[in-house]
Amino acid sequence: MATQAATMAPLTLFRNLLRQSKTMKDYNFRTYAERRVKAGFLKNRTLQGEAATAALVSGMEQLEVLRRQAVLSQLYPSARSVME
Repeated sequence: MATQAATMAPLTLFRNLLRQSKTMKDYNFRTYAERRVKAGFLKNRTLQGEAATAALVSGMEQLEVLRRQAVLSQLYPSARSVME
């Protein structure tokens, strides 16, 4: 069970980060957040042990930052982009 929980935590974090990034109102911020999430997980996919735990903690902190940014994005919307 511990192994399954350890493998599910990064996947859950990845899904939550992507889901939260899609709530951004501005196209540029939204695509930047999605690229940053994907690049971060690709960079850290081979980590094991303490390094993996530290990366998960850092990812949780980034999720909280992204949540706050999404709220700000909704409070102060910008003009619609040509890409939207």
